[in-house]
Order: sequence, then structure tokens, then C-alpha cells
Amino acid sequence: MAKAKPYTKQVKQLMAEKSRLLSKAEAFEQMNLGETAQPLWATVAASEERLAPLLDLLGRESEAALHRISAASAYERCGQPGRAANLYRAALAGPLDDAARKDVGKKLTACLKQLQRHATQSVA
Repeated sequence: MAKAKPYTKQVKQLMAEKSRLLSKAEAFEQMNLGETAQPLWATVAASEERLAPLLDLLGRESEAALHRISAASAYERCGQPGRAANLYRAALAGPLDDAARKDVGKKLTACLKQLQRHATQSVA
């Protein structure tokens, strides 16, 4: 296995910005201001989604998979289960330990069930 390359300036900046936004979103959630937090969750998700392939390029595939999981979780929190499902599936293609793989599989199943419920409701 090739040695991971160091973080680039771009990756460091994106991680810092994502962490700042994540902290804000969590703070709003704790204050029961979920509506205010929702756009922040979407921005956090997009940042995580941008980070993952950059980490892949640096040979940090395990870390990239974790950022895909984090992006999926953030998309779930802002009501986008379709995007979450896509990212959970992408994370499963990466190197995960057995416990993480099982957990991500459960989360993917939950997203797909939610999508199915929405599809059934919109048809009825």
C-alpha cells in the first residue's frame, strides 16, 4: 500500500471551513433551531463531498470513505435522503472495517426505505 501524501493547502482550508460550519450547525441544533441549521448541514455535506475525492488523490482512501459517510449523514439531516443514499453506497465501495460497513449498510437501508415511503406517498 502506497504511503499517503500530506494534506494540500486546499484540503486543509476546506477541512477548516467544514469544521467551522459543522460546529455552527450542531450549536443551532442544540438550541432547537433546526430550521436555521438546515442550510448549514447542506453546506457541510457539500464540503465533505468535495473533500472525499481530494483525499482519494492523496492516497487517503479510508479517510475519504469517512468523509463520504459524514456527507451522507449531513444530507440526511437536511432532508436529502437520495443524496445520502448515493454517498453511503459510495462509502461502502471504500475501505471500511466490518463494524463501519455494517453501520453504513443500515443507514443506506434506512435512506432507501425513506425514499420508498416518499415515492409511495407521491404516487397515491
